[in-house]
Amino acid sequence: MGLDLPELDDREHEELLEQAKKLIPAYSENWTDFNPHDPGITILEVLAWLTETHTYQLDQITDEHRKKYLQLVGHRPHPPEPATASIRVDPPRSMIGKRIAAGSRLAVTEGTDTLYQFETDRDLVLVPESLDEIVTVDEFGSSVHTDANGNDEMHYLPFGKNSSRGNSLYIGFDTDPFLESDRLTLHVAYHDDNLPEPAPATDGELTFDPSVELAWEYNDASDDRWCTLEVVRDGTNQFYESGLLELELVDSRIHDGRLPDRLSPDRHWIRCRIRTPGHEIPPQVDAIRTNVVTASHAASVTTERLVPAGDATDYRTTPVLNDQTYAFENQPILSAEVYVDGELFRGVENFDASSPEDPHYVLDRELGQVTFGDGTHGRVPAPDATITADYVYGGGEQGNVSANSAWRFTDLKGKVDESDGELDVFPLESATGGRDAESIEAALRRARRDLQKPYRAVTMDDYRYITANTPGLRIGRTGVWHNDGHTTVIVVPYAPPDVNSPEPSDAFLDAVRDHLLERTLLADQVTVSGPRYVRLELTVTGTIRPEFARSGYESAVTDAITSHLHPLTGFDGNGWPFGRKLIVEELKEQITTVDAVDHLSNLDITAHGGTVVDGTEVLVDETALFSIADITINMTPARRE
Repeated sequence: MGLDLPELDDREHEELLEQAKKLIPAYSENWTDFNPHDPGITILEVLAWLTETHTYQLDQITDEHRKKYLQLVGHRPHPPEPATASIRVDPPRSMIGKRIAAGSRLAVTEGTDTLYQFETDRDLVLVPESLDEIVTVDEFGSSVHTDANGNDEMHYLPFGKNSSRGNSLYIGFDTDPFLESDRLTLHVAYHDDNLPEPAPATDGELTFDPSVELAWEYNDASDDRWCTLEVVRDGTNQFYESGLLELELVDSRIHDGRLPDRLSPDRHWIRCRIRTPGHEIPPQVDAIRTNVVTASHAASVTTERLVPAGDATDYRTTPVLNDQTYAFENQPILSAEVYVDGELFRGVENFDASSPEDPHYVLDRELGQVTFGDGTHGRVPAPDATITADYVYGGGEQGNVSANSAWRFTDLKGKVDESDGELDVFPLESATGGRDAESIEAALRRARRDLQKPYRAVTMDDYRYITANTPGLRIGRTGVWHNDGHTTVIVVPYAPPDVNSPEPSDAFLDAVRDHLLERTLLADQVTVSGPRYVRLELTVTGTIRPEFARSGYESAVTDAITSHLHPLTGFDGNGWPFGRKLIVEELKEQITTVDAVDHLSNLDITAHGGTVVDGTEVLVDETALFSIADITINMTPARRE
C-alpha cells in the first residue's frame, strides 16, 4: 500500500507547455510560429519536462526530510510543554510539620467533566498559616506592608527604595514556624507588571548569577539573639523573580543586636538582610506566603509494559524484527526511561551515529512511541524481549487551567496520611506555560525568523542586538564604540523613572560580557562596563506665579529637570544621548514649561566629571551620561501690578 503524498502541482507536461505557449504573445509580438519544428517551442518543451520532473521530486519531501533539514540548521520542533501553577495548601492542625513529597498527584476540574492531572514539583513542609506581619527597616526608618501583602491592588518594596546594605525585611509569625520541622518554604510573588520582560534564554539555562548577598536569620521571641537560616533552595534568584524559598534552621547563633523598636517581641521573626547590595531594580513584591508549592500538568507511570504499535503486530512471531516500534498507553510523553529485559536503553535523536550494538531508541513524544534500530544502526531487541518504561506524560495547551478551577489531592505522598484530615487547595493564579508540540511548518517558520537574528558580533548593530538580548537581564540601553581594534560596550540596566542614574552590578556586567565573548571574533578586544555619569548640581533662581506659591512647585521643577536628562527616558523619550553636551538654554526652556514658573532669571550648574563652558553648556566625553546629584530651587512669588 503506497503513501498518499501531497501534490505541489498537478499539471502535467502538456498543460505546462500549452500555458507557456499562451504567454508568448505577451512577451513577443513577432513570435508567430508555434509548431514543434520551431527551436523556441523545442526549448519550451524541454523546460516543461524539467518543471514536471522537479515538481515530482519535490512532492517526495516528507516531514522526516524537513526534520532532518531543521536539525542541520540547528533547530528541532519544540516538544510539548506542561503547564505549571502555584497552589496554596491549607492544612488541618494534625498535618502541621508533615512533608508532602514531590510527585503527589492532584485532580483539577473547570466546571466540566474533563479531569486534568497535575503533580507537585517539590517537597513541601506544612506550617501553620500564621504569617502575621511584614515590615521593612532601612535608613529612613520602618515601613509596614502587612495590608499590602497579598492585596491584588498593591505591591511593596521589601528592602526599601534604595535596596542598600543593611536594609532588612522582617516577616512576623504569631506561632513558631519551626515548631514541628526545621524546614520552612516561602513563596515570593515578584511584582513585574510595570517592568519589561527579561530577555529569554535561547540556548540553555540562564547564566545570570546575582552579586547580591542576603543573610537569612530567625528570632524565636525568646531573646535578642538570632539563629542562622540556611537557604536550601532559592527560586527567586536573590529576589530577582517569583519563586519558592526553602529555609533550614541551623544551630549557630549570631550576636546582632535587639529587634527594632517597631517590631513586637512577642512574635517569631524571620529577617532577610542585605549583606552585599547590587539590585539594579529595587525588588518589588506582591505577596509572601507559606504553604505554597508549584504543580505541573503531568503524571508519572512506572514499569509499564509497552505493546507493539500500529496494527499490534506481534514481533515475537514475525521474522522481520528491524525498526520495531512500541507504543505507550498514554501520550504525549514528556520524558521516559526505556528498558529492554531490564537493560536501560538510551534515547537518541536518530540512528545516524548508532553502531549495530548500541542500545538506542528514538522517542516520538507526540505519538507516544519508541522505535528501535535495524541491526546496522542501533541494536535490535530479541524476539521475546520484554519492553518496559518509566515515563512522565502530559503537557499541552489544555493544561492552562484558569485561576477559578477546583483542585484536590488524589494521591498524597510523603509523611502524610489521609486519616489526618483533608487538605484544601487553592490556586494562586492560572496555570501557564502549557504548549502543544510544535508542528513542522511552525518550526520551519521559526527557523527562518531565527536566521535573521545576528549570532556573531561583527558590526556595531550586531553588538547592540546581542548585548540587549543577554538572557535573564532587563537592559534599558546599550552604547557601542569601536576604536583602533577595540570595542567598548556600555550597558544601562532598566530602572524605574525615579532612579536617575541606573548602575549595573558586577554580576550584571559579567553576564553581558560572557554572552558577548561567546559571539565575538577570536581577535576582538571587548570592554563591557556601566555608564560614566557626570553628576550635576543645579541652582534654579527665578519667580513663580502667585497662585502656585503653596502648591509644591519644587517637585514640578525637579521633575522637569530630571525627566529631560534621564538616561533611559530623557531628551526625545529614548534617553539622553551618550556624549551629548548639555545646552543650558535648552534646559531653561524645559523648566519654563512648568505652569508654576513665571520667570527664570538664572540656572547655575556645577558638573562633576564634565566641563562647564561660559555657563552656557556642559561638555562630556562620548560615553558619558548625566545624573542629578542635587537641585536647589530659589524661587519667589512674582509681584503683580
